[in-house]
Amino acid sequence: MNKNKIEQEWRKLNFEVLKNKPKIDGPYPSNIVRKRELLLFAQGHLSNIIGAKIKKNKKLEEFNTKLYDITISRYYNWNER
Repeated sequence: MNKNKIEQEWRKLNFEVLKNKPKIDGPYPSNIVRKRELLLFAQGHLSNIIGAKIKKNKKLEEFNTKLYDITISRYYNWNER
């Protein structure tokens, strides 16, 4: 993942976490909590990608990129499960 793609993904994640919140007055239902947990996992994987790039560890970068892609795909395709 190149620098521009990483920045683009951070912007998407920030939007989903900060702006795209459910309109619920009370505790979130468990399915929404699990879906939002995926966003946290995606943030962790994206951070690990940056760390791997800094260390120039290509295998670790590829591994975390794959995990990121799986996690974010699951988030966006939640209703298709």
